[in-house]
Amino acid sequence: MTEQQAVPGRDEIAVAAPRDRPSCHSLTCRNQGRLAEVIVTFGQWGTAWPDALWLDCWGPSYPMCGQCWEATRQLALATRPGLVICDTTSPPAAVPGTGAGR
Repeated sequence: MTEQQAVPGRDEIAVAAPRDRPSCHSLTCRNQGRLAEVIVTFGQWGTAWPDALWLDCWGPSYPMCGQCWEATRQLALATRPGLVICDTTSPPAAVPGTGAGR
């Protein structure tokens, strides 16, 4: 079972670091022993065919190794020009002049 994150909005993907190291969702990667580097959650992409993309993926979270995430990210960006990727795998950038993250 994967970790569940807040469901992203329309044309959004949420990416988070896994709490533990589950296997990659891909059967090939799992059989090779690859561990997930990120947990990916897809928001709603479109409302009706042919605009809708990957309907079965909306909402659930998927553990992915770096290679699978990069392939998914490239395809998603190519097919959804307005895509927003909310990446929480790194600490927030410091706000200039405050020494604190956002």
